[in-house]
Amino acid sequence: MMKSGFTYRPILAVLAFFCLMTLVSAQDIENIKKEDLFKYSGGIAVTNTFYHSIGAPSQRDPYFWQVNANMNLTFLDIINAPFSFTISQQNRNFSQPQPFNRFGISPTYKAWTVHLGHRTLTFSDFTLAGNLFFGIGVEFKPEHHPLRVSAMYGRFAKPVDKFSQEGQIYAVPTYKRIGYGLKVGFETRDHHAAAMFFKSADDVNSISLEDSTSIDYNPTPEENLVMGLETGFKLLERVKVQGEYAYSLFTRDTRIPELLINDYSFVNNLAGLFTPNASSLFTNAFKGEVVYSGEMFQTNLRYRRVDPGYTTHGSSFLNNDLEDITLGVTIPLLRNKVNLSANGGVQKNNLENQNAAELRRFIFSTSANITASEKLMLGLNYSNFSTSTRQVLIRTDILSDTLEFFQVTRSAMVTANYQLSQKNKSALFLTGNFQDASDNQGNGSNFQSANAGYSFALGKTLQFTTSMSFNQSKSAEFTNTTYGPIIGASRPFFKNKVRSNVSLSLLNSHLNGDLDSNINNVRWSTTYQPGKRHSLALNTFYIYKTTQREDGNTIQEIRVTVNYSFRI
Repeated sequence: MMKSGFTYRPILAVLAFFCLMTLVSAQDIENIKKEDLFKYSGGIAVTNTFYHSIGAPSQRDPYFWQVNANMNLTFLDIINAPFSFTISQQNRNFSQPQPFNRFGISPTYKAWTVHLGHRTLTFSDFTLAGNLFFGIGVEFKPEHHPLRVSAMYGRFAKPVDKFSQEGQIYAVPTYKRIGYGLKVGFETRDHHAAAMFFKSADDVNSISLEDSTSIDYNPTPEENLVMGLETGFKLLERVKVQGEYAYSLFTRDTRIPELLINDYSFVNNLAGLFTPNASSLFTNAFKGEVVYSGEMFQTNLRYRRVDPGYTTHGSSFLNNDLEDITLGVTIPLLRNKVNLSANGGVQKNNLENQNAAELRRFIFSTSANITASEKLMLGLNYSNFSTSTRQVLIRTDILSDTLEFFQVTRSAMVTANYQLSQKNKSALFLTGNFQDASDNQGNGSNFQSANAGYSFALGKTLQFTTSMSFNQSKSAEFTNTTYGPIIGASRPFFKNKVRSNVSLSLLNSHLNGDLDSNINNVRWSTTYQPGKRHSLALNTFYIYKTTQREDGNTIQEIRVTVNYSFRI
């Protein structure tokens, strides 16, 4: 079996040194008051959700509970330690690489921040990009020095042996994944630069696939090393340039014997950080941006290229095999009463001509925010996305046959708000959306919605909202239309200790012009705050749906949530 090459002693030594420096740093505490030795703030919330349905299968468990806490601990008025955790019943049967129950703490002392538990760190978009891990992280950001250092070590995925546990929640088998990384750079007001690396590898002995023969998917243990550079600087006071480059070494299956890569000789000499084999892939990613900020406008030019197959375990999702370039401009007019912006660009894939189909997208969007007067505000948005796909059917030395496919998607939105009177807080509002898609094969669909209403107050406490809602979606075979009134009211009681909101919607749904169903919704929420630290909330949602078809039935659902929160 191939050696993993996963040496993490150097990173542990760095982390231990950072923690030691935090603990032994000298500090004059003689002048600190007793009440400042230890402070705490934050809150704890307990949520209970009850659910019941009639006439249809249940969409969720009949009862669910969850406890959340977010706290900040302060020691000697110089060390801050944010702390959070989530506990619920879900973790008992939660067979996923990341746990449902989570906890973490991030104490800060002067320029040092230590992350412990379930935490996230971000180096850059193409290396470590906020993926959740369980472990330790350190950040060093001195206030009066440009040096910036970040480091981490932790588990990115826990081992999952079975496809399902107790027949409740399903998941594919997953290897235990450990990763570590380091970022070193400098940052000033106008300039910054950094170098970074992120390494991760799966433990091939962490799971047994014998219990997973009932599914088609068998995972392979992977290894990933990503090295990156980023920089940003200012030119001529008005131009800002920034960019990032990353190089990824990714192995799909570490069980394959090591392979000497002649074209990439340095890959075989990385001091055990990476071991290439026949399943290894070496790819690049780059993005850059130039921004010009003028007195009357701002414009930007962006470019991005990500090689096919580019992978980093430090990101939960990253598109690859794409190249795009966009240009944008923002213009304020009439003393900022009108703000116009526009963006346009082109994107393509199949960068190495390995795919039978090639995709090109042309993008354009524009928006306007208008303050017409003290009472009237308008918003307008429009976008157009054009996609062309060329698929090669036959290619020989003397013959080439291709299939062209073209699609256009347009969308528009308008919002308007007009204040009638400040005395009774009355206003008119309107929101409209439109979207359609069509292609050169004769297919098409569109969606449109509108909501118009009137809000007003009776007295100083009672607030009413009335509106009419309309939604319609069309395709070649179906036209679905839903419309109806929505009425809502809110009022505080007992010197604002109790706040209550209620709303009722009566919607009719039509399918191809015929009445299909009636959907009635009732929402009621009440919040009671007996003191500054305690809060109790009750939220109720009830739906009553009747279908008008021959096999029609009645569906009822009720969901009640009780939440108690305590502010420390």
